Amino acid sequence: MENLFKVCLTVLTIWNSFGTEMVIVSAEGRSSGSSYFVFQQPAYPRDCKEVVNVCSSTHNTSGVYLIKPDGYPEPFEAYCNNDLDAGGWTVLQRRRLDSVNFNRSWKDFRNGFGFLGSEFWIGNEKIAYLTNQKRYQLRMDFENVAGETYFVTYDDFRISDEWGKYYISSLGTFVISDESKIEWCPANEIFSNETCERTCEDPDTCISATSRTETEQCVCIGDFLRQQEQCIPLKQCNCFVADKGSVLTEGTFYINSRCTRNSTCRNNQLIKDRSYQCSEHATCDERNGVHKCYCNDGYEGDGVTCTREVIPRDCYELYVSGTLSDGVYTIYPDGWPRGIQVYCEMESNGGGWTVFQRRSSASVNFYLGWSDYKNGFGNQNHDHWLGNKYIHSMTNQKKYQLRIDLRDSASSSKYAVYSTFSINSETDKYRLSVGSYSGNTGYDSLADSNNKQFSTKDEDNDGWSSYDCAERHRGAWWFYEFLHCRKDKSASHCRSYCPNYG
Repeated sequence: MENLFKVCLTVLTIWNSFGTEMVIVSAEGRSSGSSYFVFQQPAYPRDCKEVVNVCSSTHNTSGVYLIKPDGYPEPFEAYCNNDLDAGGWTVLQRRRLDSVNFNRSWKDFRNGFGFLGSEFWIGNEKIAYLTNQKRYQLRMDFENVAGETYFVTYDDFRISDEWGKYYISSLGTFVISDESKIEWCPANEIFSNETCERTCEDPDTCISATSRTETEQCVCIGDFLRQQEQCIPLKQCNCFVADKGSVLTEGTFYINSRCTRNSTCRNNQLIKDRSYQCSEHATCDERNGVHKCYCNDGYEGDGVTCTREVIPRDCYELYVSGTLSDGVYTIYPDGWPRGIQVYCEMESNGGGWTVFQRRSSASVNFYLGWSDYKNGFGNQNHDHWLGNKYIHSMTNQKKYQLRIDLRDSASSSKYAVYSTFSINSETDKYRLSVGSYSGNTGYDSLADSNNKQFSTKDEDNDGWSSYDCAERHRGAWWFYEFLHCRKDKSASHCRSYCPNYG
């Protein structure tokens, strides 16, 4: 049998200080391979002190024996340490290598758990019966990280029954064998190799194992957080929020469940704003784990202040919202939530014009195919075509005017305005619809193009089988079927308008 000090970190033992003895053994038996003594008479030793006095043939060997305290219904096994002093110590607990889990329920500690040959708790119910039958001394043996051993004793140890929650009703005088070997932890801390410790300033971050300078040290336990050199209860941290039940980190906030108070941690102090209130256009809600006021759809802001969200569908909506300079902007026509880039003319002709074509030089080739005219090409700051798919979406979301500005080689300017303008979808070949004409060009150039489909060099939709007007004009437009040809200096020309020659 090994010496108890070689296998125990903490051993709680009790010993009958009065040394009362009763001879009750009439026969003994030993089971194979174990240190069991079976008493065949109705009476049993009441503790390990009586085992030593009764079982003279054991030669004071430490081991497992049957004992039965006064009033306890049945005898039970206990580990008796006979290597300390004169022996007779009843071991209540042995804990050293954490091979047995001590984080257990009330029932487990009441009944006992573990293995008497290694780590165990004998059970509070047994301890209550044991310590209330006579006067006992309590001894606790320890070993520090340096391998040095020491012990402490209390000369009168007794606990109450379960009805009294096993309250320690008596301890008596405290004695320590060598105080220099004790390594005390401050209040609310334990000596451990635990790798995670939180602080009031940063309660969500643990101290990493690599930051430790010792294998074991005093650490905060449970709901205690470190604040400078002390471990204090969670509730005493400066940025503790009772509603949340936790501590805020620096710069973070917490809105209560009714959105009537905003608590913010600033400079390790909790600042409470009791005037916090949702806007009439906001909702108190939790989204992505954050509880606060959120502006309703169509509004933007911090939830306390919400203004109608400006999502410009065209350059005119940008203009009325205060954008007054010419340039390229992002608009969001119906069906294009990510927006498109357009050139907005804001400084002339009343402002708010969305430019879908500019052609001022030969720098950009306009003799392109259907796909190019569908998706757009060129540079919005210079010559370009916006794209029929965008023009369709934009001109069908509300009523629009069309303005065409022209300048000849002599820098003479003309314009034409149409009261309404829209084009159909691609399935109808982007068919044109324009209203009444006004302007100073002298004629209505789009009158015959009205209700006509769009044509490109690879999509001939002009309705005239004899000629491809897009190919003849080296461009694309809403050409029409009565675009007849005439002889002019021996060359055939497709015109936007020409008389019907017989």
